[in-house]
Amino acid sequence: MRFRTPAVWLILLWLLWVVNKGAYKGYFAGDDLDSFAWMRWAPAETFVTGFLSPAFYATNFRPVTHALLAGLYQWAGLEFRWYVLVTQVLHVLNLGLLWALLGRLGFAWASRVCGLCLFAFHVACLEAYWKPMFVYDVLCATFCLASLWAWVAGRPWWQPLLLFWCAYKSKELAIGLPVVLLAYEHWLGQRRYRQLAPFFAVSFLFGIQAVLAQGGREGDYGLRLTPASFWRAVDFYASKILLLPHAGFALLAIQFFCRDKRVNWGLACFVLFLAPMFIVPNRTLPAYLYLPLAGLAVSLAAAAERFSWRWVAPPLAVWLVVNYLHLRPVRSELLFAADEHRAYFTAVRDLAREQPGLRTFLIDGYPPSLHWWGVTGSLRLAFATNELVAIPAEERPAGDAPLALLSWDRSTQRLYALARVSGQPDASWIEMSRLAPLWQLESGWYGRDGAFRWTYPVATARLHRPADAAAFEMNLNIGPDYIREIGTVTLETRLNGVTLGRHTFTRQGWQTVRYPLAPGAAGTVKVEFVVTPPFRPSNGDPRRLGIPMGAFGFR
Repeated sequence: MRFRTPAVWLILLWLLWVVNKGAYKGYFAGDDLDSFAWMRWAPAETFVTGFLSPAFYATNFRPVTHALLAGLYQWAGLEFRWYVLVTQVLHVLNLGLLWALLGRLGFAWASRVCGLCLFAFHVACLEAYWKPMFVYDVLCATFCLASLWAWVAGRPWWQPLLLFWCAYKSKELAIGLPVVLLAYEHWLGQRRYRQLAPFFAVSFLFGIQAVLAQGGREGDYGLRLTPASFWRAVDFYASKILLLPHAGFALLAIQFFCRDKRVNWGLACFVLFLAPMFIVPNRTLPAYLYLPLAGLAVSLAAAAERFSWRWVAPPLAVWLVVNYLHLRPVRSELLFAADEHRAYFTAVRDLAREQPGLRTFLIDGYPPSLHWWGVTGSLRLAFATNELVAIPAEERPAGDAPLALLSWDRSTQRLYALARVSGQPDASWIEMSRLAPLWQLESGWYGRDGAFRWTYPVATARLHRPADAAAFEMNLNIGPDYIREIGTVTLETRLNGVTLGRHTFTRQGWQTVRYPLAPGAAGTVKVEFVVTPPFRPSNGDPRRLGIPMGAFGFR
């Protein structure tokens, strides 16, 4: 019997490795790259000051976790596997703390195993130990569980208070810990309410600052509490915890079938740790269930104690199998996104090595899961500077300063880069490929749509006219809806304000329009396209469209 605990832990660790070894094939998220971009320059005193300060940081500065990541970056650089290893070691540490806490709560060995299995493998929390961006949640859980254990074990009040402070400085989710301790004292403790005063003082201090700083604001971390937003957030997490829509609400019924105060406290832990996310409706992610899941593990252990683990183990085993079946597609999605992030950052880093002086970038698409802050973080990290400008491709800068077009092709997971150096002449022919010189498209252009780009009813561009140019040519893709809904459409083409010609389209398909040119001097010319009548799609697209241009320029 004395070997059963080591045996369980060996099996548990082996299963964790089997399920999560794929994480080492992953890559950094946009949040990681954005954090590394500023942390590489941050002095050590920034983290010390941030840890000691009683101020709330609206910038989401979490000094304990950021210090950990900064230290990892200084030691391991961008070797992703070390970040995953640290995150998963913390997860194992949390399992050990939960095991110790369940023991302090008086659970038998088999009941503790049931609770541990629930916390160890939940698919909703897979990202928590697959992505370094969620090490904030994992480390916050480490300090929260350690604080709970220290309180339940009867350690001097300042020890769990210090751990609570560390938990909050790891992530703000820990703000509900004082109420969790209050619930423990009410149901299971010795009514040590007066010793909780400093905990509530800390929680109140940061809570008031958060409401004043973020209350009612837009953005991912804006705090908002309306009946609709509250219900959306609650239902989101209720649908993730049991892997079925709305099923999580059924957990509240456990307390009616299992008359154990530890069930009540476990459910209270789950709700109270998750409660801060109910007022952040724009930031709902399954991984935020990581810390609250520890409370649910307490309730499951209590149920196993009440009904005997022999009744709880079979449905738990079935749930683990179902959980694994849900895990496989999630794992594939995570690895696909990781491949995209790796390809994007690698291409940006290669560009930085070839053109280190670039500071302005036109962004023509990027991996959706990388987000805009991941794009700018990648650029700042690769070019080792915060003094750069990233602009959506639709907002083209004036002037001829050096810049680069970064165009992402998701079908091939490839980033195309086109750099313009100072003094480089304009192109005389523009094809709407991924490497079109977008800085020459001045006004009236929509985003690229395959091999063409829609214009506004009036669009302008800039071209270089060669001295030997004999004709001006355009390739256009006239679609069936265009002809069916408009009938005919006329395109007037102007060079430097002078009409070059008008062409009326009456049939669909790719077509070439060519105008001969009289001899003229080389130089920069302004091209203008005027389309009548404008095209308003019937599919709900609100845009007023001109003509689908595939290519144009001098021949």
